[in-house]
Amino acid sequence: MSRRAKRNQAFLPFYLEESRVTVAKGDLHPSELAEAWGGREGRHLRRNLGQVATPPDVARVMARWVSAGQPQAVLDPAVGVGNLLLACKALCPTAKLIGIEREESTIAQAERSAPEGTRLLLGDYMKCRLEPVQAIIANPPYVKAHHLDYTEDEWRFFESVLGLSLDRLSNLYALFILKIWHDLLPGGRAAVIVPAEFLNANFGEPLKQWILQVMRPAGIAVFDPSFSVFENALTTSCIFFVQKGANDAPVLVCRAGGIGDVERFLEHLCSGSPVAPAGLPCWDASEWDPSEKWLNRILGLRRDNLDGTPLKIGDYFRSSRGIATGANEFFVLPMKEIERRKMLLRDFSPCVARSSYARGLVFSVADFNALKESGKRCLLLNPAGPPGPAMERYLDEGRRQGISNRHLPSHRPVWYAPENRPAADVWVGVFSREQLKCILNAARVKNLTCFHALYARDARPGLPELVTIFLNSTIGKAAFHQVNRFYGDGLYKLEPKDVEAIPCPELPGLTEREAEWLREEMARIGSFAAKERIEVIDRLARRLFGSVGEQARQGSGVELDMAS
Repeated sequence: MSRRAKRNQAFLPFYLEESRVTVAKGDLHPSELAEAWGGREGRHLRRNLGQVATPPDVARVMARWVSAGQPQAVLDPAVGVGNLLLACKALCPTAKLIGIEREESTIAQAERSAPEGTRLLLGDYMKCRLEPVQAIIANPPYVKAHHLDYTEDEWRFFESVLGLSLDRLSNLYALFILKIWHDLLPGGRAAVIVPAEFLNANFGEPLKQWILQVMRPAGIAVFDPSFSVFENALTTSCIFFVQKGANDAPVLVCRAGGIGDVERFLEHLCSGSPVAPAGLPCWDASEWDPSEKWLNRILGLRRDNLDGTPLKIGDYFRSSRGIATGANEFFVLPMKEIERRKMLLRDFSPCVARSSYARGLVFSVADFNALKESGKRCLLLNPAGPPGPAMERYLDEGRRQGISNRHLPSHRPVWYAPENRPAADVWVGVFSREQLKCILNAARVKNLTCFHALYARDARPGLPELVTIFLNSTIGKAAFHQVNRFYGDGLYKLEPKDVEAIPCPELPGLTEREAEWLREEMARIGSFAAKERIEVIDRLARRLFGSVGEQARQGSGVELDMAS
């Protein structure tokens, strides 16, 4: 035991959690539990616990890797109903099987559906101290940091055992990766499927550094975002193929369009051939920078012609998330509801509550009025003073409904008063697919969490218009792909700091008259069909920004021909 571990022996009770041990009967196939596992109650439970069943074809690929070492024992630290161990049983029938599960009703199902003779431990894997094993196969639970209930003492003991500092913002699956490595015997193998978001996320940087310096996996197969591994789960996935102790070998990464590509990649890893399989995109990640967004590199989303500028959106704009109410159905009302209840319009702020409510390049006063007249929820509760009788009656309804006790309202100084945020200059969509959604907020209305808010750092004319043109252009799309995060089914996500990190050209100085002309031109372009809109925006972007690389060398002077 290390000196640090000895100093932390006071935390041992937190780590040595007693576990109930049972033995599986194996009288049911996991597929026969589909109704209980997939029913409404089961789905709700799994969502809270971060559990997603592993598809059989994925389980077989993972089992092939861990079984190739002919292990005497195989551990699944998040066993669920036993899919992964069932795949291992078919390939190494004499191996002892061990499964750990922290939820009682799930392990009760596993007692019937896991392979016969599997030892099942009821407990939290992070708190189970085990003898090292030869093989581990896992689909760790996805639980965000703010839902983890570990005490600081538990975090500190995890650190002493694992031998490194842990980011308290880490997802539970990241902790599983670290402990799985710790619990492997030298030469042992592990196959672990996890969301690939950490390859681009800020919290993933120390994990990537540890992967390169310590874990050194034989291979990482990253699924293309267009391929959904898990049904109804919007996440991009990757599989780690690990052999403990092979520190001199390259860290091979492949982009997989489906299970067939992963099978070919696995054959290559098992063969030990130094030549990557033809037609399969592969890289040696041994020298990659942990601070880089690896998913962008893997998916071929490079800086292209943005290499010539060191500037970022954050040099011109501050980005923040939209207003979070905690109960949009209560805090955001349609005009007719306000009138029916005889509340005062002064106690409400115009807002956009859904991304679909704003289209085009410019959101105007006329656009907001159209929302209001169509009966959309677009007025945010924001009392201007002490509540009047009508408002007080409405607030009493909220109290009776428990709105005031919900997490966000209960943590505000006044539970019904929204976050005090001014209207943004520009809105940037949180989620997108092919094209980033970026809209000039000409109406000066507030936005909820469907958009991130951009606020210009200075009052120079035209900055909001210029950044809106840039982010809607083809080169802006390439810049967006330097920072975006990936979900499943081709869905992208941005965090506020990601928006600030988007590389951009120098934004030229405009006069008030030029800025007004540009705004009017954008409103006109916004009504075009998608293909024509992009073509016109790109022409305008070339006039405004020119070649980015050349601009970086020669400056960014621009003259707008407002007659054209």
